[in-house]
Amino acid sequence: MIDIILSTLRLSLPVLLAASGGYFTEKTGIAQISLEAYLLTGAFTAATVSYFSHSVVWGYVIAIVLGVLVSQLFSLLVLKLKANAIVVGTALNLLVMGVIPIISKNIFDSTGSTPSLNIDNAGIMAQIYPYVLTAALLGLSYFLAERSRWGLEIKFAGQNSDVLQSVGVNPTKVRWMAITFSAAMTSVGGAILSTYLASSYSPMMSAGRGFIALAAVIFAGWRLGRAWLVVVFFALTEALQIYIQSLQLSFKIPNELIQSMPYLITLLVLVFYKNKSSAPRFVEY
Repeated sequence: MIDIILSTLRLSLPVLLAASGGYFTEKTGIAQISLEAYLLTGAFTAATVSYFSHSVVWGYVIAIVLGVLVSQLFSLLVLKLKANAIVVGTALNLLVMGVIPIISKNIFDSTGSTPSLNIDNAGIMAQIYPYVLTAALLGLSYFLAERSRWGLEIKFAGQNSDVLQSVGVNPTKVRWMAITFSAAMTSVGGAILSTYLASSYSPMMSAGRGFIALAAVIFAGWRLGRAWLVVVFFALTEALQIYIQSLQLSFKIPNELIQSMPYLITLLVLVFYKNKSSAPRFVEY
């Protein structure tokens, strides 16, 4: 039982950060389905920089920087050129999925996994730093969302942007800041994915976690605390499927069915759960 709880906490880290990031963009009225792109960018960058610099700290810093840079393309197309956010988000996911193997080929002469990181995870600090970092970022997210003026501006940007304009606040600037913050948070989740949950980057290692994070935000009615609970529930189902695979069952269950369990449960919950919370008023260009 303790192993399942610890595994749940461990698996929830990247998705918690992605859900937090997705919340801020969605709350401003911009559909955010490019979380996969930020997760993959953060994962590849952190693994690559950490490998060459022998420093996980630098890996995380550069992962945030590149994640933010990628988000500026999203902001340019959606906020400046008035492109459809869903189309742009889909294209950005595909772009990152295609560009990373090209970069990896030029750096490592391989389009597959990056070299394993030579990181000592035996020490207590190496084991707890992802949890401390995630807790700090979640605390910052909650403060910004519920206790700061910016959090209030984000909510008005997604509900009634005319109110912001009437007090001299530019809704487009608020949305740009939310997209940038979203990318930074999600990139850290990607970095944890490749340097803590694994010891290298592997192709498509986000495995739909960005979409799960977005589903959690929607399922929670665009409420940050509830979204975290949904993420932990998903991580629990993922931990359970790993545990089930380790059991010596008297009857054979296809591994593919067991591995799909977290996604099937998430899909079923979204289908049958009726959320009465009001959604942001999404911007349509």
